[in-house]
Amino acid sequence: MSAVPRQPERDELLSDLIDALRVFTVESDVFVDAFAREHGLGRSDLNAVMWISTGDAAGRPITIGELAQRLGLSPAAATALVDRLEAAGHVGRTRDPRDRRRVTVTMHEPARQMAGEFFTPLGVRMRAATADVDAEDLARTTAVVRRMIAAVTATRKNQAAS
Repeated sequence: MSAVPRQPERDELLSDLIDALRVFTVESDVFVDAFAREHGLGRSDLNAVMWISTGDAAGRPITIGELAQRLGLSPAAATALVDRLEAAGHVGRTRDPRDRRRVTVTMHEPARQMAGEFFTPLGVRMRAATADVDAEDLARTTAVVRRMIAAVTATRKNQAAS
């Protein structure tokens, strides 16, 4: 990796952004953990629910192997996690009619509704908090946050490989 030349003002702003993202992550974790405890779920369970519902929303259900990769779990641990979620009635498995070996995981409607009831107020507050931010600034911010996500993901994968 090449070093970015020192630019004091930029460095300070970047530090502020990283600190803000760090606090956002912790506050989000605390918020999400409250939901998880209320519904008898662990953190990995809830992270899995997020990826499963994201796949559903995109019209591309996720496989257990994809889920294992995204969560940094072994295939066996991801299968056990899906077993727990399925036993609790949150998700179901579906065999691909074109490839019977491929099994996807989808959310059950009651679980989707339960999550919506909990997370919708947060979405409303986030939209209100950014109501005065123009589309260009939102697009730029989104791009920066996605780069930060890529950096975290790459670092996690590199450390796991070490």
